[in-house]
Order: sequence, then C-alpha cells, then structure tokens
Amino acid sequence: MNGSIGLRDYLVRLATEPTALASYVRDPDAAMADAGLDRTGRDALAAADIGPIWNALLDRTAANGSADVAYSDGARMADRQRESLIVVGTGICAVGQLTVDAIAYMKESDVVLYLVGDPVAESVIRSLNPSGAMSLRGYYGEGIVRNESYEAMVQHILSCVRAGKRTCVAFYGHPGVFAYPAHEAIRRARKEGYVARMLPGVSAEDCLFADLNVDPAVNGCQSVEASDFLVHEKAIDTSCALVLWQVGVVGDWTYRTSGYELRAFPLLMEKLTRHYGKWHEVTIYEAATLPELKPKILKIALGYLTPEYVNAGTTMYVPPARAKTLDAAYGSLLAAAR
Repeated sequence: MNGSIGLRDYLVRLATEPTALASYVRDPDAAMADAGLDRTGRDALAAADIGPIWNALLDRTAANGSADVAYSDGARMADRQRESLIVVGTGICAVGQLTVDAIAYMKESDVVLYLVGDPVAESVIRSLNPSGAMSLRGYYGEGIVRNESYEAMVQHILSCVRAGKRTCVAFYGHPGVFAYPAHEAIRRARKEGYVARMLPGVSAEDCLFADLNVDPAVNGCQSVEASDFLVHEKAIDTSCALVLWQVGVVGDWTYRTSGYELRAFPLLMEKLTRHYGKWHEVTIYEAATLPELKPKILKIALGYLTPEYVNAGTTMYVPPARAKTLDAAYGSLLAAAR
C-alpha cells in the first residue's frame, strides 16, 4: 500500500531534520514506513543504485517498463549492510559545522569515541550520546611519539567494532585530514570484513579558503604538512598557492601540552625563503573555533617570521610568487583540437 510522501520530499526531510535522519540510520525500513514513503521511493532507496533513485525523483518509468522495482523486505535488508564503523568530523567550530549525517550517527551508535580540540565540541558529542561517548585523548602522553598514541586509538576503536558494537568515531575538523587513526581503523576494519566508512567534515583548509577569500582553482593549490615539506624534496610550483599545515609543530613528532619544540622552525623558514624570497608575504592563519570568535589572520614577510607567531593550530598560506607559465606545446594542441 503506497504512502503519502514521495522520495524527493522524504530526502528533503532527511536533509533538514536530524531526528528524521537519526531514525533512518537506526532502522531504515521502519523509518520509511513511519514517514509514509511510497513504495516506489522505498524500493529505489533499497536498490542502493543511482538509476532507480533518479527514476523515482524524476517520476520516470524504470528501464524494465515499470515505475516500481520489486524488492522484498528480506532482500532489502540483505542489500543494505549495517555499518559497523562510521567515522565523522565535528568541523573546526562544532557550533554550526556539524553535519546532519554526523549528528544522526552519533545519536544512534552504541559507542561514540571522540578526539576533539575544545570543550564545546566534547559537550556537544556527550549531549548526543550521553551513555556511549568516550574521549580518546587519554592515549596521548607527554613526550610520547604521536604514532604510538595513534596506534593505541586504532586498537581501541577496533575492539569496539569486534565486540559487535556499532561504533562512531568523531574527529576534530575533517576526519580524513591529518587523522591517521581514522584511515587506519577503517582500513583494518574492512580487511576484517566489517562495513566501515567515513563521512566528510569541515577542515581548517576549508575555513582558510573562506576566511582569506581564496579560490584554489584560480592558480592551483599545493597542500603539504610542514615537517614533510622540510625533510623531503618537493617539486614546489611557486606559481600556485601553498598551504602548509602544522607549522607550529614542525620537526617535533611527540605530543606536548606546554608547547612544541621548534628548533626546526628556522630551517623551515630557510627552505621557504629559498623558494619564495625573504620578503614574500605569507598569511599565518587559525580558524575560529566558536561563533563569536574571529579567525587569526596575520600577513607577514617570511624574513620577519619567527616561532613566536605560531602554535599547534597554525596553518600557513603562501600565495603565488610568480605568474603562471604557458605550456606552448600543449596550448597549441588544445587550440588545434577546438
């Protein structure tokens, strides 16, 4: 028996109502039935294929001549595997940058492990799942190499998954950007046969593009971690922008609560100066973590930049230092192909 709502309206509801999406995450079939989603829409979502979904959205007849694709409830549940591990991001500012998806999965998971950078984000997570939330920050230790802490976090995440608990892990910013435990936990979980995936979030680089009014498509953009930039040979193109991550921890691979050892910072400046020149102006940037705060934006020449200007949350934006050079050969080939 058909319900009273079509697929398009139902997807709009999921996109705008966190509680509706949370119900769908908990039990898709029950949520669709409770919402009154018609059979065409329910079967399209159950197919987990873009063709039937677009057919339903555009009210087109499917390729087999029928607007409905028959899926029994048993087949539907067999086709839709229940995720064992979901990794989400809280954004840089948890107030406003949490996605509806992230909220739904944190509410409906058995366990929510988290590693975030401010008490507001922690309180938000605990409010969404009071009984299942636990911080991973305890795995950090003063002076301990960060990779050792990350491995302990991965083991904790996998222990929850192996125990049969639906596990959500929330990381500060984008969960796939500078978050080794996120990628490694997903890789190992999938290797062991579990369904694991990552949802995107708002990263510091996303905030940087917005706050500095920078479009990475204009000149191109290279994005490199500061220590990686320092110790490896990189084909730096000074005609495009450069984003350097973690300049405030360059050369220090340990965890510290009282400030990082920055003896390598002058070496970083030396290498940047070799590419860009002493008087090339860069931007020292830190995204705002609360709605009432403003981002830190400081423009300064490389020759004046010292460790006092940076900390663990600092990102450096280096604008292009020269105009782009035309590739005459490929330019001619492109013109001839028109």
